[in-house]
Amino acid sequence: MLIANCTLQIEGRRFSGSYRLGRVPNLQFANCTSLLATLWLVVLSHFVSRPAPLIASEPLGDTGSIEGSVEAPAGSLAAVFAVDRTSGKKIAGTIDAETGKFRIEGLKLDAAFDVIIDFKPATGSALSVWRLEGANMKVPRSEYEEEQPLSAEDIATVKEKIRGLNQFEDVVEIIAIDGNIQHAAVLVNKLRTKPFYESKPGEIIWRPELWHFERPDDTWVKVQDELFVILYRERIQQSEFAKRSVTFDSSLGGVRPTAESPRVDFGSIKLPDAKPGVRYRGAGSVTRPAQN
Repeated sequence: MLIANCTLQIEGRRFSGSYRLGRVPNLQFANCTSLLATLWLVVLSHFVSRPAPLIASEPLGDTGSIEGSVEAPAGSLAAVFAVDRTSGKKIAGTIDAETGKFRIEGLKLDAAFDVIIDFKPATGSALSVWRLEGANMKVPRSEYEEEQPLSAEDIATVKEKIRGLNQFEDVVEIIAIDGNIQHAAVLVNKLRTKPFYESKPGEIIWRPELWHFERPDDTWVKVQDELFVILYRERIQQSEFAKRSVTFDSSLGGVRPTAESPRVDFGSIKLPDAKPGVRYRGAGSVTRPAQN
């Protein structure tokens, strides 16, 4: 049995030890360097070739993770990712199309993310897009000791102000308003269906947006330190838009992993409607696991 004592330096790291050459009779090495280099490549190939698990036991480093399971037919889950609306950065997750499970890792702590889940339309369906998308409808607490909800009068006032602030789009659909007596988040689905500058026949502009209002005194006003949160801004053929199914869901919006709770588990998520159009669903679409 031939034993070689070798030391090798690779990218500033030293690797040394004794190697029993008799255990690799089919390999010929000119010196210790070639032996260690070969062993190093073998170790690397072992780890690189192994697929990452769908669900890791802990988040990576100083980052958070989001996971869950969609109540979907086997094979219908297509993709999942988290988007930071502030920066526009998207982080793709891993999925198990057969079980509906997903996981998104490497998320910045204390940042708010909206989760977007894409599905494969059924064979023969007219849909080209079938999507479930988080919308952050969270607002700050009011200054009242006991929180008070939006009144019907508040909602009517905010709707009137939104319609007065939109001049370009000819279709302004307010699909959700949430908040309290001093703060409101409004999800608006806007379309320009009339001809516009350099528009092509049949072309429209689709702009769903998230607006925020506040009532510091007696009057509702649009929050001044932001214009609005653009969810989409697309020029698209109306015939193609008619093939899209997008369901916005507040349960999947504004998800914030923290140092205290870096792992966010949605548990079970209901499948969205597979019908053309843009819609909204609020609380009740997610069944979170029980906390121990």
